Amino acid sequence: MKYHYMRISPTTVRIELIPEDNSEKMLLQNLSQGEPDNQALNKLFENGLAIYQTSTKLITKKFMDFPRVALCSFENIVQLSDVSMP
Repeated sequence: MKYHYMRISPTTVRIELIPEDNSEKMLLQNLSQGEPDNQALNKLFENGLAIYQTSTKLITKKFMDFPRVALCSFENIVQLSDVSMP
């Protein structure tokens, strides 16, 4: 799966899922028949976010074209290695 990523704000991005082969096209077609909160669909958008924004957590998705395009809100995850010690 390829992902088209567009930054909207510091905590919101537009992600488009772009299938690369017939199995991915079928996957999206099957997901289009289900619920927007499908776990497999969430994972696809999490993967798309992780490619461009590391150390983040997907908070919400608002679909613009279900199931392929969504506005995704996220938060940055602070890791212990990111925190400087006095």
